[in-house]
Amino acid sequence: MRWLLFLIIIVAAVVFQTTLADLAAIGPAKPDVLIALVVFLAFSFDLREVFLPIWALGILRDAFSAGPVGLYGLIFLGIALIVSFVRQFAFRDSLVAVIVLTTGSVVLCEALALGVLSIKYSMPYARGIVARSLFSGVYTSAITLLLPVVLARPCRWMRLGRE
Repeated sequence: MRWLLFLIIIVAAVVFQTTLADLAAIGPAKPDVLIALVVFLAFSFDLREVFLPIWALGILRDAFSAGPVGLYGLIFLGIALIVSFVRQFAFRDSLVAVIVLTTGSVVLCEALALGVLSIKYSMPYARGIVARSLFSGVYTSAITLLLPVVLARPCRWMRLGRE
């Protein structure tokens, strides 16, 4: 039952990200539901409980991207490690901490992915990537702030608790 609910949440996030995220874009800012879910899981729960679902989110994102398989899986795990480390020093219910961590995660994810793709495919540096990443990060932060409300009941069903 526990893994079935994780699978449903992950599939719903991937379906939204691949189908509806472009429609929800505001100018250059496009929400990244997968990073929002990674930050929420890493900030709210013990990393040992959510390690596999976070990696699965990255692998599923890889399936819908042009990059090498495993790129986003590793990036998402790195983001989860950083967020779980910073969580020790931040107030768990702090809105500012969630906004800063989510925005930083979006910028880091896009910068790492762009770096790997530019090396692999000899792409020139994309202009405006930092500004677009910042706007997308702030937009994604709003989604991250809503996730505890939306996922409170499923997390109780999966017996996930706060550390």
